[in-house]
Amino acid sequence: RGGLSPPAAGGIFIMRIFVPAMGRVNTSNRDGSEVRFAEIARRWLAQGVELLLLLPKREIGVLESQGVRATWRVHWEPFASESDRLWNVLAIYLWRILTCPFARYPSGVDAVYAPSDFLFDLLPALFCRWKNPRARLVVCVFLIAPNPFKGYEKVLGKGFKLPSIRGLLYFTAQWLSVALARAAGATLLVLNSLDKDSLVAMGARAEKVHVVTMGVDGTFFDAVEATEDTPRFDGLFLGRLHPQKGLFDLVRIWRLVCDARPGSRLGVIGGGSDWWFSKLKQEIAAAGLTGNVELLGFRQGEDKVRLLKAAGCFLMPSHYESFGQVAVEAMASGLPVVAYDLPIYREIFPTGMIKTPFEDMRAFAGAVLRVLDDPEARQQAAAASRRRAAVFDWAAIAEQEMAIINNS
Repeated sequence: RGGLSPPAAGGIFIMRIFVPAMGRVNTSNRDGSEVRFAEIARRWLAQGVELLLLLPKREIGVLESQGVRATWRVHWEPFASESDRLWNVLAIYLWRILTCPFARYPSGVDAVYAPSDFLFDLLPALFCRWKNPRARLVVCVFLIAPNPFKGYEKVLGKGFKLPSIRGLLYFTAQWLSVALARAAGATLLVLNSLDKDSLVAMGARAEKVHVVTMGVDGTFFDAVEATEDTPRFDGLFLGRLHPQKGLFDLVRIWRLVCDARPGSRLGVIGGGSDWWFSKLKQEIAAAGLTGNVELLGFRQGEDKVRLLKAAGCFLMPSHYESFGQVAVEAMASGLPVVAYDLPIYREIFPTGMIKTPFEDMRAFAGAVLRVLDDPEARQQAAAASRRRAAVFDWAAIAEQEMAIINNS
């Protein structure tokens, strides 16, 4: 097959894939694309695939903490700060973009896989592809940048907002990334059919865009149980601390829950910028919920699953998503999941999720109260969650994605 590595002993081909996994600045949290790549990478490695990763030193620990052991090529950078302040993020991203032409790229790779469409991942992928012209090129576009004049908060609602510098840069850079990937003949991966339509509207060829999904390791989740010392919460939130995730709706919803059910406790799992963390604490205090809401920080592995399994229900008031990985994890833990009725959920979660009208916080709180106070309703919702989670299996997804690479 054109471009494949020479056969190993016994005539077996070993697929060699180059991955520019430059990651984000703050390593104290994970976004969905990072989690997804780690899950798929582990399974590819177990099948004998050789992964050659270009990444900053700080990202090695992130991948190793998720069980990924690959061949690292460290991209040196003079920055150590993980601050999410705009000046620091821009400095690091610009360094990675401007210095990537001088990185050492391997020869003889069969495929180049960019785990995101950010320029600091895409440009190294294109340079490696230039050195390996017969290699297949795959680029993941796992979130469509919202219109900067609506932002994450208003992307599905009414009205407009003053665009932020970050929003303008993200929107503009994604259009450039898609144009570059399209010109290079890349195969593009998205998480839902609406995002595929968006890429086609941006000029991508429909046959070059494939819909894939996120997944869950059901065997791992089934093996973990909450212990006696696991904190018990009536509700649990898991996600990046960012307005996209409906953070401030979450506080107002829990205020309504506590008004009807005094003493109810909410656990918030997730990391994010110091600014949003402080802002969330202020909102919690202003709502009089300091004793009802506990910020648990970033959790992963068994620790995270125990917290999920010990909770009463899962709250997901996101304003904008491309899939909803944390919802799948909550479902695999047997939790009723309450969320706003986003258009993509109708495709991804036709069952297994309790959907409420967008931005209707009273309806959301009412749904939470029903599953907390009605054991039969909670049991039915939990059973539906488990059934839906079983559809999303990381092993099958890894095989599907390898087939896409082979046929691209």
